[in-house]
Amino acid sequence: MFYRFLTFLAIPLCLSLFISCQKEENNPSSNQQGNIQIDASNSRTFVQRDLNNQGKIVLVGQSSLSFTSAQVKFKNVLGGKESDWLNLSKEGAQFKGEFSLQAGGYYPEIKLMQDSKTVSDTLLTQSPFKVGEVFAVIGHSLAEGQPPYELTDYDNKWCEIVKYSENNVVAFWGRLADKLKNRYQVPIRIYSTGIGGSTSEQWGKSALGLAFSSTLFDWQKRYPYSFFENRILSEVPKSGLRAVLVIHGENDATTSMDNIIKYTGVYMDYTREILQSKNLSFMLARSNRGLNKTEDLHVQEAQNIMLKTLPNVIEGANLQSVVGAGFRWDGTHFNFAGLEEAARKWDIVFDPKLFSQMTPILRSR
Repeated sequence: MFYRFLTFLAIPLCLSLFISCQKEENNPSSNQQGNIQIDASNSRTFVQRDLNNQGKIVLVGQSSLSFTSAQVKFKNVLGGKESDWLNLSKEGAQFKGEFSLQAGGYYPEIKLMQDSKTVSDTLLTQSPFKVGEVFAVIGHSLAEGQPPYELTDYDNKWCEIVKYSENNVVAFWGRLADKLKNRYQVPIRIYSTGIGGSTSEQWGKSALGLAFSSTLFDWQKRYPYSFFENRILSEVPKSGLRAVLVIHGENDATTSMDNIIKYTGVYMDYTREILQSKNLSFMLARSNRGLNKTEDLHVQEAQNIMLKTLPNVIEGANLQSVVGAGFRWDGTHFNFAGLEEAARKWDIVFDPKLFSQMTPILRSR
């Protein structure tokens, strides 16, 4: 199997959105440059929705104009519900506020006033705020993706795939995000944190810092798990998280069934511990070559057992049914048709009632 081993980089994903607005006397300007800017690093622009279909965003910005008070109205663009005018606090040239919004995608309209006179009314189309669904990924090369096989024609205005680096691929995650966005009318973010060449046992042992033999991963640095850990500890407190999507199996053919079950449970429990969320859900794909060969049968049985016995583990996509040369270019990795089918298989498991079974982690800072 062909794998790529990438250095983990925490690179934020920045998206630019544009709409045309006819400028009239009573309409806001759609230009955010110069007078008003959003501080993206201190704002919280994408948050996981709660069980009441709401999420708390944080808006921090500044202006070069002189003003004595500021307000914001959130214009719904994707689902959601337009807010009333809401007051922002003022500290020098800076304004800020924390607000609960219904799940959806929004453009903020900022109004600045000098005493009772409006000095600026600006619709910030390049600074969207999003309340939706956030997922992270654990897995091997099928989860990470391999060039040139990736599906890039998805709505990256409202679907964010946070990759290791700009040189990495989005695999099929963008397509899955697009499907979920269209179905539920909420933005989708996926932390693409699969590591090619990894096994379930290596993820479990590296989570605890236990020794194992590998030509790819340095167990003393807790690879591969520490790549994933660094990402979620950096991002999840700011965004929240619905669930972790798991794709393992193809590399587990030489791992015993007992160790597959044991160490999968280890990294799941450890993830819940570091995120302080004992009920965090994992969606475990049925992932193996699906050929029913002797070396694969124990992997299939391990996945059957884990889906029945591990707590807060939900059945994910049936990827073992995506088999053959029409879907896997080398017998293991997905070609373009395989990527499309993998996205479809993941999409169909996201029944509306599924969300009520998964308690999300909400933004904590």
